Amino acid sequence: MSRTKAARLSWICALVAALGVTLGGVSGCRPKAPATAAAPEGGGPTMADEAARLPGFDIAGEPPQQRGDVPFERFFVELGDAPVRGPETAPVTIVAFSDFECPYCERGHKTIQQVEAEYGEKVRVAYKAYPLDFHSHAMVAALAAKSAQDQGKFWEFHDLLFRQRGLDMQQLDGYAREAGLDMNKLHADLEALKWGSSVQRDMRQARRLGVTGTPAYFINGRYLSGAKPIEVLREVIDKEIELAAGWQAKGVVPAKIYEHAIAGGYREVQYAKPRRGLKPDLIYPVPVDGSPQRGLATAPVTVVEFTDFQCPYCVRGHETLEKLRKRYGDKLRVVYKSFPLSFHGHAFLAARAALAAEVDGKFWEFADRLYQTRAKFDEETLMGIARDIGLNPKKFAARLHSGEFDAKISADQDLGNTLGVRGTPAYFVNGRALDGAVPELEFRLVIQEELERAEAMLREGAPAAGLYERLLAPPRPDASR
Repeated sequence: MSRTKAARLSWICALVAALGVTLGGVSGCRPKAPATAAAPEGGGPTMADEAARLPGFDIAGEPPQQRGDVPFERFFVELGDAPVRGPETAPVTIVAFSDFECPYCERGHKTIQQVEAEYGEKVRVAYKAYPLDFHSHAMVAALAAKSAQDQGKFWEFHDLLFRQRGLDMQQLDGYAREAGLDMNKLHADLEALKWGSSVQRDMRQARRLGVTGTPAYFINGRYLSGAKPIEVLREVIDKEIELAAGWQAKGVVPAKIYEHAIAGGYREVQYAKPRRGLKPDLIYPVPVDGSPQRGLATAPVTVVEFTDFQCPYCVRGHETLEKLRKRYGDKLRVVYKSFPLSFHGHAFLAARAALAAEVDGKFWEFADRLYQTRAKFDEETLMGIARDIGLNPKKFAARLHSGEFDAKISADQDLGNTLGVRGTPAYFVNGRALDGAVPELEFRLVIQEELERAEAMLREGAPAAGLYERLLAPPRPDASR
């Protein structure tokens, strides 16, 4: 292997480690779900199908305005900082929420290229990132694409990425070089997650609009889910060109056609039956007073963990948290909440044991040692850890078998249940939920976004004391756009 290739491979391995890129999969302990009725033969409607049919509501609480000259159900899809190919005066704007590792997006990309070739300056295309969590390199590709956009070479890189089937770090690196990117800048952007907040904004926008899979297209605000045949796109585009001509005849200037088309569109999909689980786009008001804490109370980012010491996924999550504490230092505070699951026979006793250690100021020392057992322990193990860290065995044993901490444990469980925690681990990063032992990269993306949010508040004059409580206040309606 040449020195150049060896050095490149070494960098790729280092970046993979730095970003915490891992494969998806089961990431938490969950109680067994109750049995549900079987789906009808042939399969029921997908979540995307349901989302496409459901009405939404305006962020400000007002229903969208219905205008006679703008027919069809539409969604208000702001372009924001999205890269756009095509003239601003094009009568048709296609916004594509896409995943570079999705084979259906690759198929959809070829169709969009055909549309661009056929319609020329009558169509412009905007890209929005929607990397799916079960595609292990999709997020890194989305971050790299944002860096390419910053370098003025987005579409070259974008088209190269969709030239492949499947994706890995070596391919990403190769396509970046082929597109002529400044590799040092790209590497620095990726390691620092410089464009993480931009990708997160795209993903939040997609979820608000009911997007649950890729590709998803909005043609002048009209939603099409999946990689559709060219005939379907032609039908919609031709109608939109016809409508745009009518709007222009009434005085709408070409550069304002898209704005006119989406102005009365739905801002958010509202599900008739809210989906289970924690919502990644809400800010949950999670109190921290009276709970074991590690880090400064004035830290700009607070991670509250609901954990079960006998849960193997909590062990994995603890290892990730330790990496994050090392990376972010005084910028990160960790707060513990007890959430022992009923099917873990020693979990409640372990929660008692950790709180018993807290009485002597050794909660975290005890917890760290307990996690080292990798969720394999019994009462004798708990007693052994207590002795090893210098606790009084007799007092510790008495506390372990008393109900001294049961009310506190139950209060944490009640809080978790109220918030929607259904398994362990569950994390709240300045109130933003992460469900399960998520990869380090996913954790870092939320932390980076919250750091930016906290630093913005501090720049506006908010005092460091009480910053966490201010960050839990509901955001302004336009804060996540």
